[in-house]
Amino acid sequence: MQLTDDELRQYRLDPTPEVVQAAWDTIHTHESSIADLEARIQGLLNDVRDLRYDQAKHRAAIERSIGLITLARRLPEELLIRIFTLAIADGWTRGPVVVSHVCAGWRKAALAPQVWTHVYAECDDPRVLGRTRFWLGRARSAGLHPTIVASCRATDKQVAQLMALLVERSAQWKSLRVETDTLSLGLNSLVGVLYLCRHLCRHSFPELREVEVKTAALDAGSILNGATARVELLKSTFAAHRAPLLSSISYISTAVPLQPIFPAHIANLVLEIKESTHSSPLSAESLLTILEALPHLRALTLSMPCDYASEYIPTPTEDLGERAALLPALEALTLYGPTDMNGFLLHLRPPALRALRLRSLGDLGLCRHSIAPTLICFLCFWAPPLRLLELHDIDLTPKEMADMLRVLPDLRELRLHECAIGDATVRLLHGPEGLCPRLARVDFRWCGHLRGRALVDLVRSRRHDAGEGAQDVREETAADPIEEVGVINCCFVTEEDVLDLARMTVCRLVMREQDDYCRTCGCCENQRYRTRLRLRHMSELIEEGSNIKLVL
Repeated sequence: MQLTDDELRQYRLDPTPEVVQAAWDTIHTHESSIADLEARIQGLLNDVRDLRYDQAKHRAAIERSIGLITLARRLPEELLIRIFTLAIADGWTRGPVVVSHVCAGWRKAALAPQVWTHVYAECDDPRVLGRTRFWLGRARSAGLHPTIVASCRATDKQVAQLMALLVERSAQWKSLRVETDTLSLGLNSLVGVLYLCRHLCRHSFPELREVEVKTAALDAGSILNGATARVELLKSTFAAHRAPLLSSISYISTAVPLQPIFPAHIANLVLEIKESTHSSPLSAESLLTILEALPHLRALTLSMPCDYASEYIPTPTEDLGERAALLPALEALTLYGPTDMNGFLLHLRPPALRALRLRSLGDLGLCRHSIAPTLICFLCFWAPPLRLLELHDIDLTPKEMADMLRVLPDLRELRLHECAIGDATVRLLHGPEGLCPRLARVDFRWCGHLRGRALVDLVRSRRHDAGEGAQDVREETAADPIEEVGVINCCFVTEEDVLDLARMTVCRLVMREQDDYCRTCGCCENQRYRTRLRLRHMSELIEEGSNIKLVL
């Protein structure tokens, strides 16, 4: 604010009493005006607060009204029950109690017996008996899926009381999961649970289909003391006459059992070993001993440790190819472990094998043995009718890859993850007379030597309408067309290649919804790439519509 000349002169002279009084009068006047304005501001702020409060009441009324018509309240009770059951089966142990406190509709759905079928019981919890009794009462006659966690802190009395309560409903068991800690007493807890299952139960397990066991290691002292023999209770407890429908067992431990401990009639075995110590090394002998006692296996997964103190012990050279576990019904084999264990393939004889998945430890820097000679020898020697082959982090030379493909005439799906496949190998699959004539699906990930044009040429060469005179090719001799191409994180496959592939066949840039190992390790998440592709080519995707079969 600029001062006038008269006001400026007042500041150059000493103030007179009249000037001082006038100044004080002016100050009091402005202070009074400021107080009046502050009062008006406070009144307006109070009005704003009142208006905000009224606004909040209206919003709350809107929320309550939306709550009355929300989809969660309008879902059919059967669908709510299904959602609750899936969430609880995924590990939400307190789910039934939580959802029953949401609203009356959810409470009604939560009272369904099938919502309470997953019984989670920690033996060392002082309230476990009351909680388990409450859960069983809610489940009524529905099929049960008990999970028993037995640690070294649980006393024999606690385990006995809990198991006596659970085995009264053994006829309702659909699955059983037993977990023990990694301490030495964890083995005793497992044996105690299995012993009580066998001796306290008045009935068998007529509906039991799956068993999962997580137990502690058997060290040298345990072996000498006969602890391994005691674990055989797993075999006798769930024998065919006691659990006739049992088909799947998952056994996760820190050592390979030294003798057969699994019921002979199971069809699916997952054997996951966490360690290979000097006292309990991995050996072909122990694995063969287990598998030779399981003639009805249809699916087998062997997951061996990533870090091991003692190397895998193969069978003597003179036994190579002579001692083999005959698995006449085996259709799916997954082998994950150290590369020096690849020779174990030659000790398996699966005449009906349809799916083979091999995963090495090359990504951990432990790759020391080539799998190619063993794999090719296995395919040539036993000639399994493979339909699916998955190689995860396994490198083969172009010659080895070609030799492998030549002995797979019935292959329908090929999955390669971080393999050094090149354009020359892909060209072997070209045309009506290419290798693997029944090949219909390919999936390449992190294949840094493969160009996108090679994939485009492969799909084009196998189209039945490709080239002149293609209609004259006899159907029984023509190679099957490529129905789907999966390509993820291959640096020489450009966006134009992806679009060209999608114009001829289904091109998938995402992981499979099921049966995809990469979902567990998250190595093939390419969300940013897919988003960029979608934004850059949005007009083409819209214009061509159904002509582009792209799975993003």
